[in-house]
Amino acid sequence: MDLSRGSSSGPSECLHCGSHVSRNFRRTFGDDEQRAHRCLACDSRPRVQQGSAAGRTVPYPDPEDQRERNKGPRVRAAERVANRGEDF
Repeated sequence: MDLSRGSSSGPSECLHCGSHVSRNFRRTFGDDEQRAHRCLACDSRPRVQQGSAAGRTVPYPDPEDQRERNKGPRVRAAERVANRGEDF
């Protein structure tokens, strides 16, 4: 695993959306190398709990395919930060 500052995503970032993920989240839900492939900002809680954060294919619909399925408070959090807290 490349942990240098020049890598495209750091160890504390979701590999899918780039949002910050804590060490505990990565240890609990991530893959064997403690990387988060998805997080609660880009995926639903049931999918994360079934293994999507570890890079596994899960039986629940992907929020990217059905955007109305993921309505949690952290959904699209990275986009809200970029828009200075304004919802769309």
